[in-house]
Amino acid sequence: MTELTSKSDECSLLWEKMIREKDKEAREQLILAHVSLVKYIAGRLAIFFQGYYDMDDLISAGIPGLINAVDKYSPDKGAKFETFATIKIRGAILDWVRSFSWVPRSVYSEARKVEEAVAQLEQELGRTPDEAEVAGFLGLPVEQYGHLLERIAPVTLLALDDLRHQETGFSDQSDQARGADAVVEQLAFEELKQELAAGISKLPPKEQLVISLYYYSGLSLKEIGKVLNVTESRVSQLHTKAVLRLRQYFKLHLPEAVG
Repeated sequence: MTELTSKSDECSLLWEKMIREKDKEAREQLILAHVSLVKYIAGRLAIFFQGYYDMDDLISAGIPGLINAVDKYSPDKGAKFETFATIKIRGAILDWVRSFSWVPRSVYSEARKVEEAVAQLEQELGRTPDEAEVAGFLGLPVEQYGHLLERIAPVTLLALDDLRHQETGFSDQSDQARGADAVVEQLAFEELKQELAAGISKLPPKEQLVISLYYYSGLSLKEIGKVLNVTESRVSQLHTKAVLRLRQYFKLHLPEAVG
């Protein structure tokens, strides 16, 4: 506890030096002190991009997000730096991934087919279809359907991030500069937040738990796997299914939020 308190006090002094005195050395020390946060976030995302990007690629992509967070953070606004920086770092990594247009069109097409299959079965059955039912609808063995979910996992991660960015994003504009637009923006934010919560509440229990543990409790897929007593790849599949359901929910209830 003493060590943590000492580190917190040290960072507080560095923030004061950087902000009040424009001290470049303090800025550099703050960046270096939080590189571990970039590594942690990159590690949480790496499972979704296996076969596409190495861990080092994701860490490199997240560093500019950390630098941006250090430059934009204001301690007097009340938010913890780690919370603010996490959003910036995660956003930087996913923006870097998006910039390559690396996903084949066929993968997007497969994701849409799965999403539409789940939606149609839910309508026909009046309940959430199980994996065997979705696989059968798509004409696939259950094991092959599982591989399909893993293949489209990166697409669904980016899709949910688009929604979460709208829900939790920090604005770089001042409240005064935004003026009346801030009121409209806040109303839209609250509506989106409520719909996201409602959509999550309608997910099957295991998928709800995966979304909650990953996004709100900060667990990695490996850690969630230990909680559920399943493999990391199985958690990835559950995450993918949850996101596809959430996208379908938003298409019905808040279509303007879904691209």
